[in-house]
Amino acid sequence: MAKVKYLSKSQLLKINQYAVEMVGGKSYGVQSAEALDVVIEQPQQIIFGHELYPTIWLKAAFILQKITKKHVFIDGNKRTSIQAALYFLNLNGYQLVDNKVVNESDGLILAVTNSPDNEETMKYVAEWLESIHQ
Repeated sequence: MAKVKYLSKSQLLKINQYAVEMVGGKSYGVQSAEALDVVIEQPQQIIFGHELYPTIWLKAAFILQKITKKHVFIDGNKRTSIQAALYFLNLNGYQLVDNKVVNESDGLILAVTNSPDNEETMKYVAEWLESIHQ
C-alpha cells in the first residue's frame, strides 16, 4: 500500500461543520475530544510491526464506525461519518463509482448505529466501502 494520507483534526472539524450546515444546523464541533483523538490516531497504529488496520478499507470503516458509534461531535455524527470516510478514501486516490451513494447511505449508517461496535461490523462496512469505489 502506498503511503496513506490520514485525516487531521482540522479536516474532521471542517467535515463536521459542513455536514451540519448542509442541513441548516448550527451545532457543530467536538463533543468528545478523546473520541476524536481515537478516530485520528488509531487507523495509523502499528503493533509489533503490523498495521492494526492493514487495508485502506478497514481504516475508512474504522473512521465511519467510530464517528457513528462514539458521538464524537455535538451534532451530525452520522452525516460526518460517511463524509469523513469517503473524503479519506478520496484523499488516498479512490473514487466513488457513483456519487449518488452518499444520498443513499442512510441504510448503512442506520445499520452501523444499531449494530455492535465490533470488528464484524467494521468488516461489513469495509466491504461496502470497497464495493462502491474504483
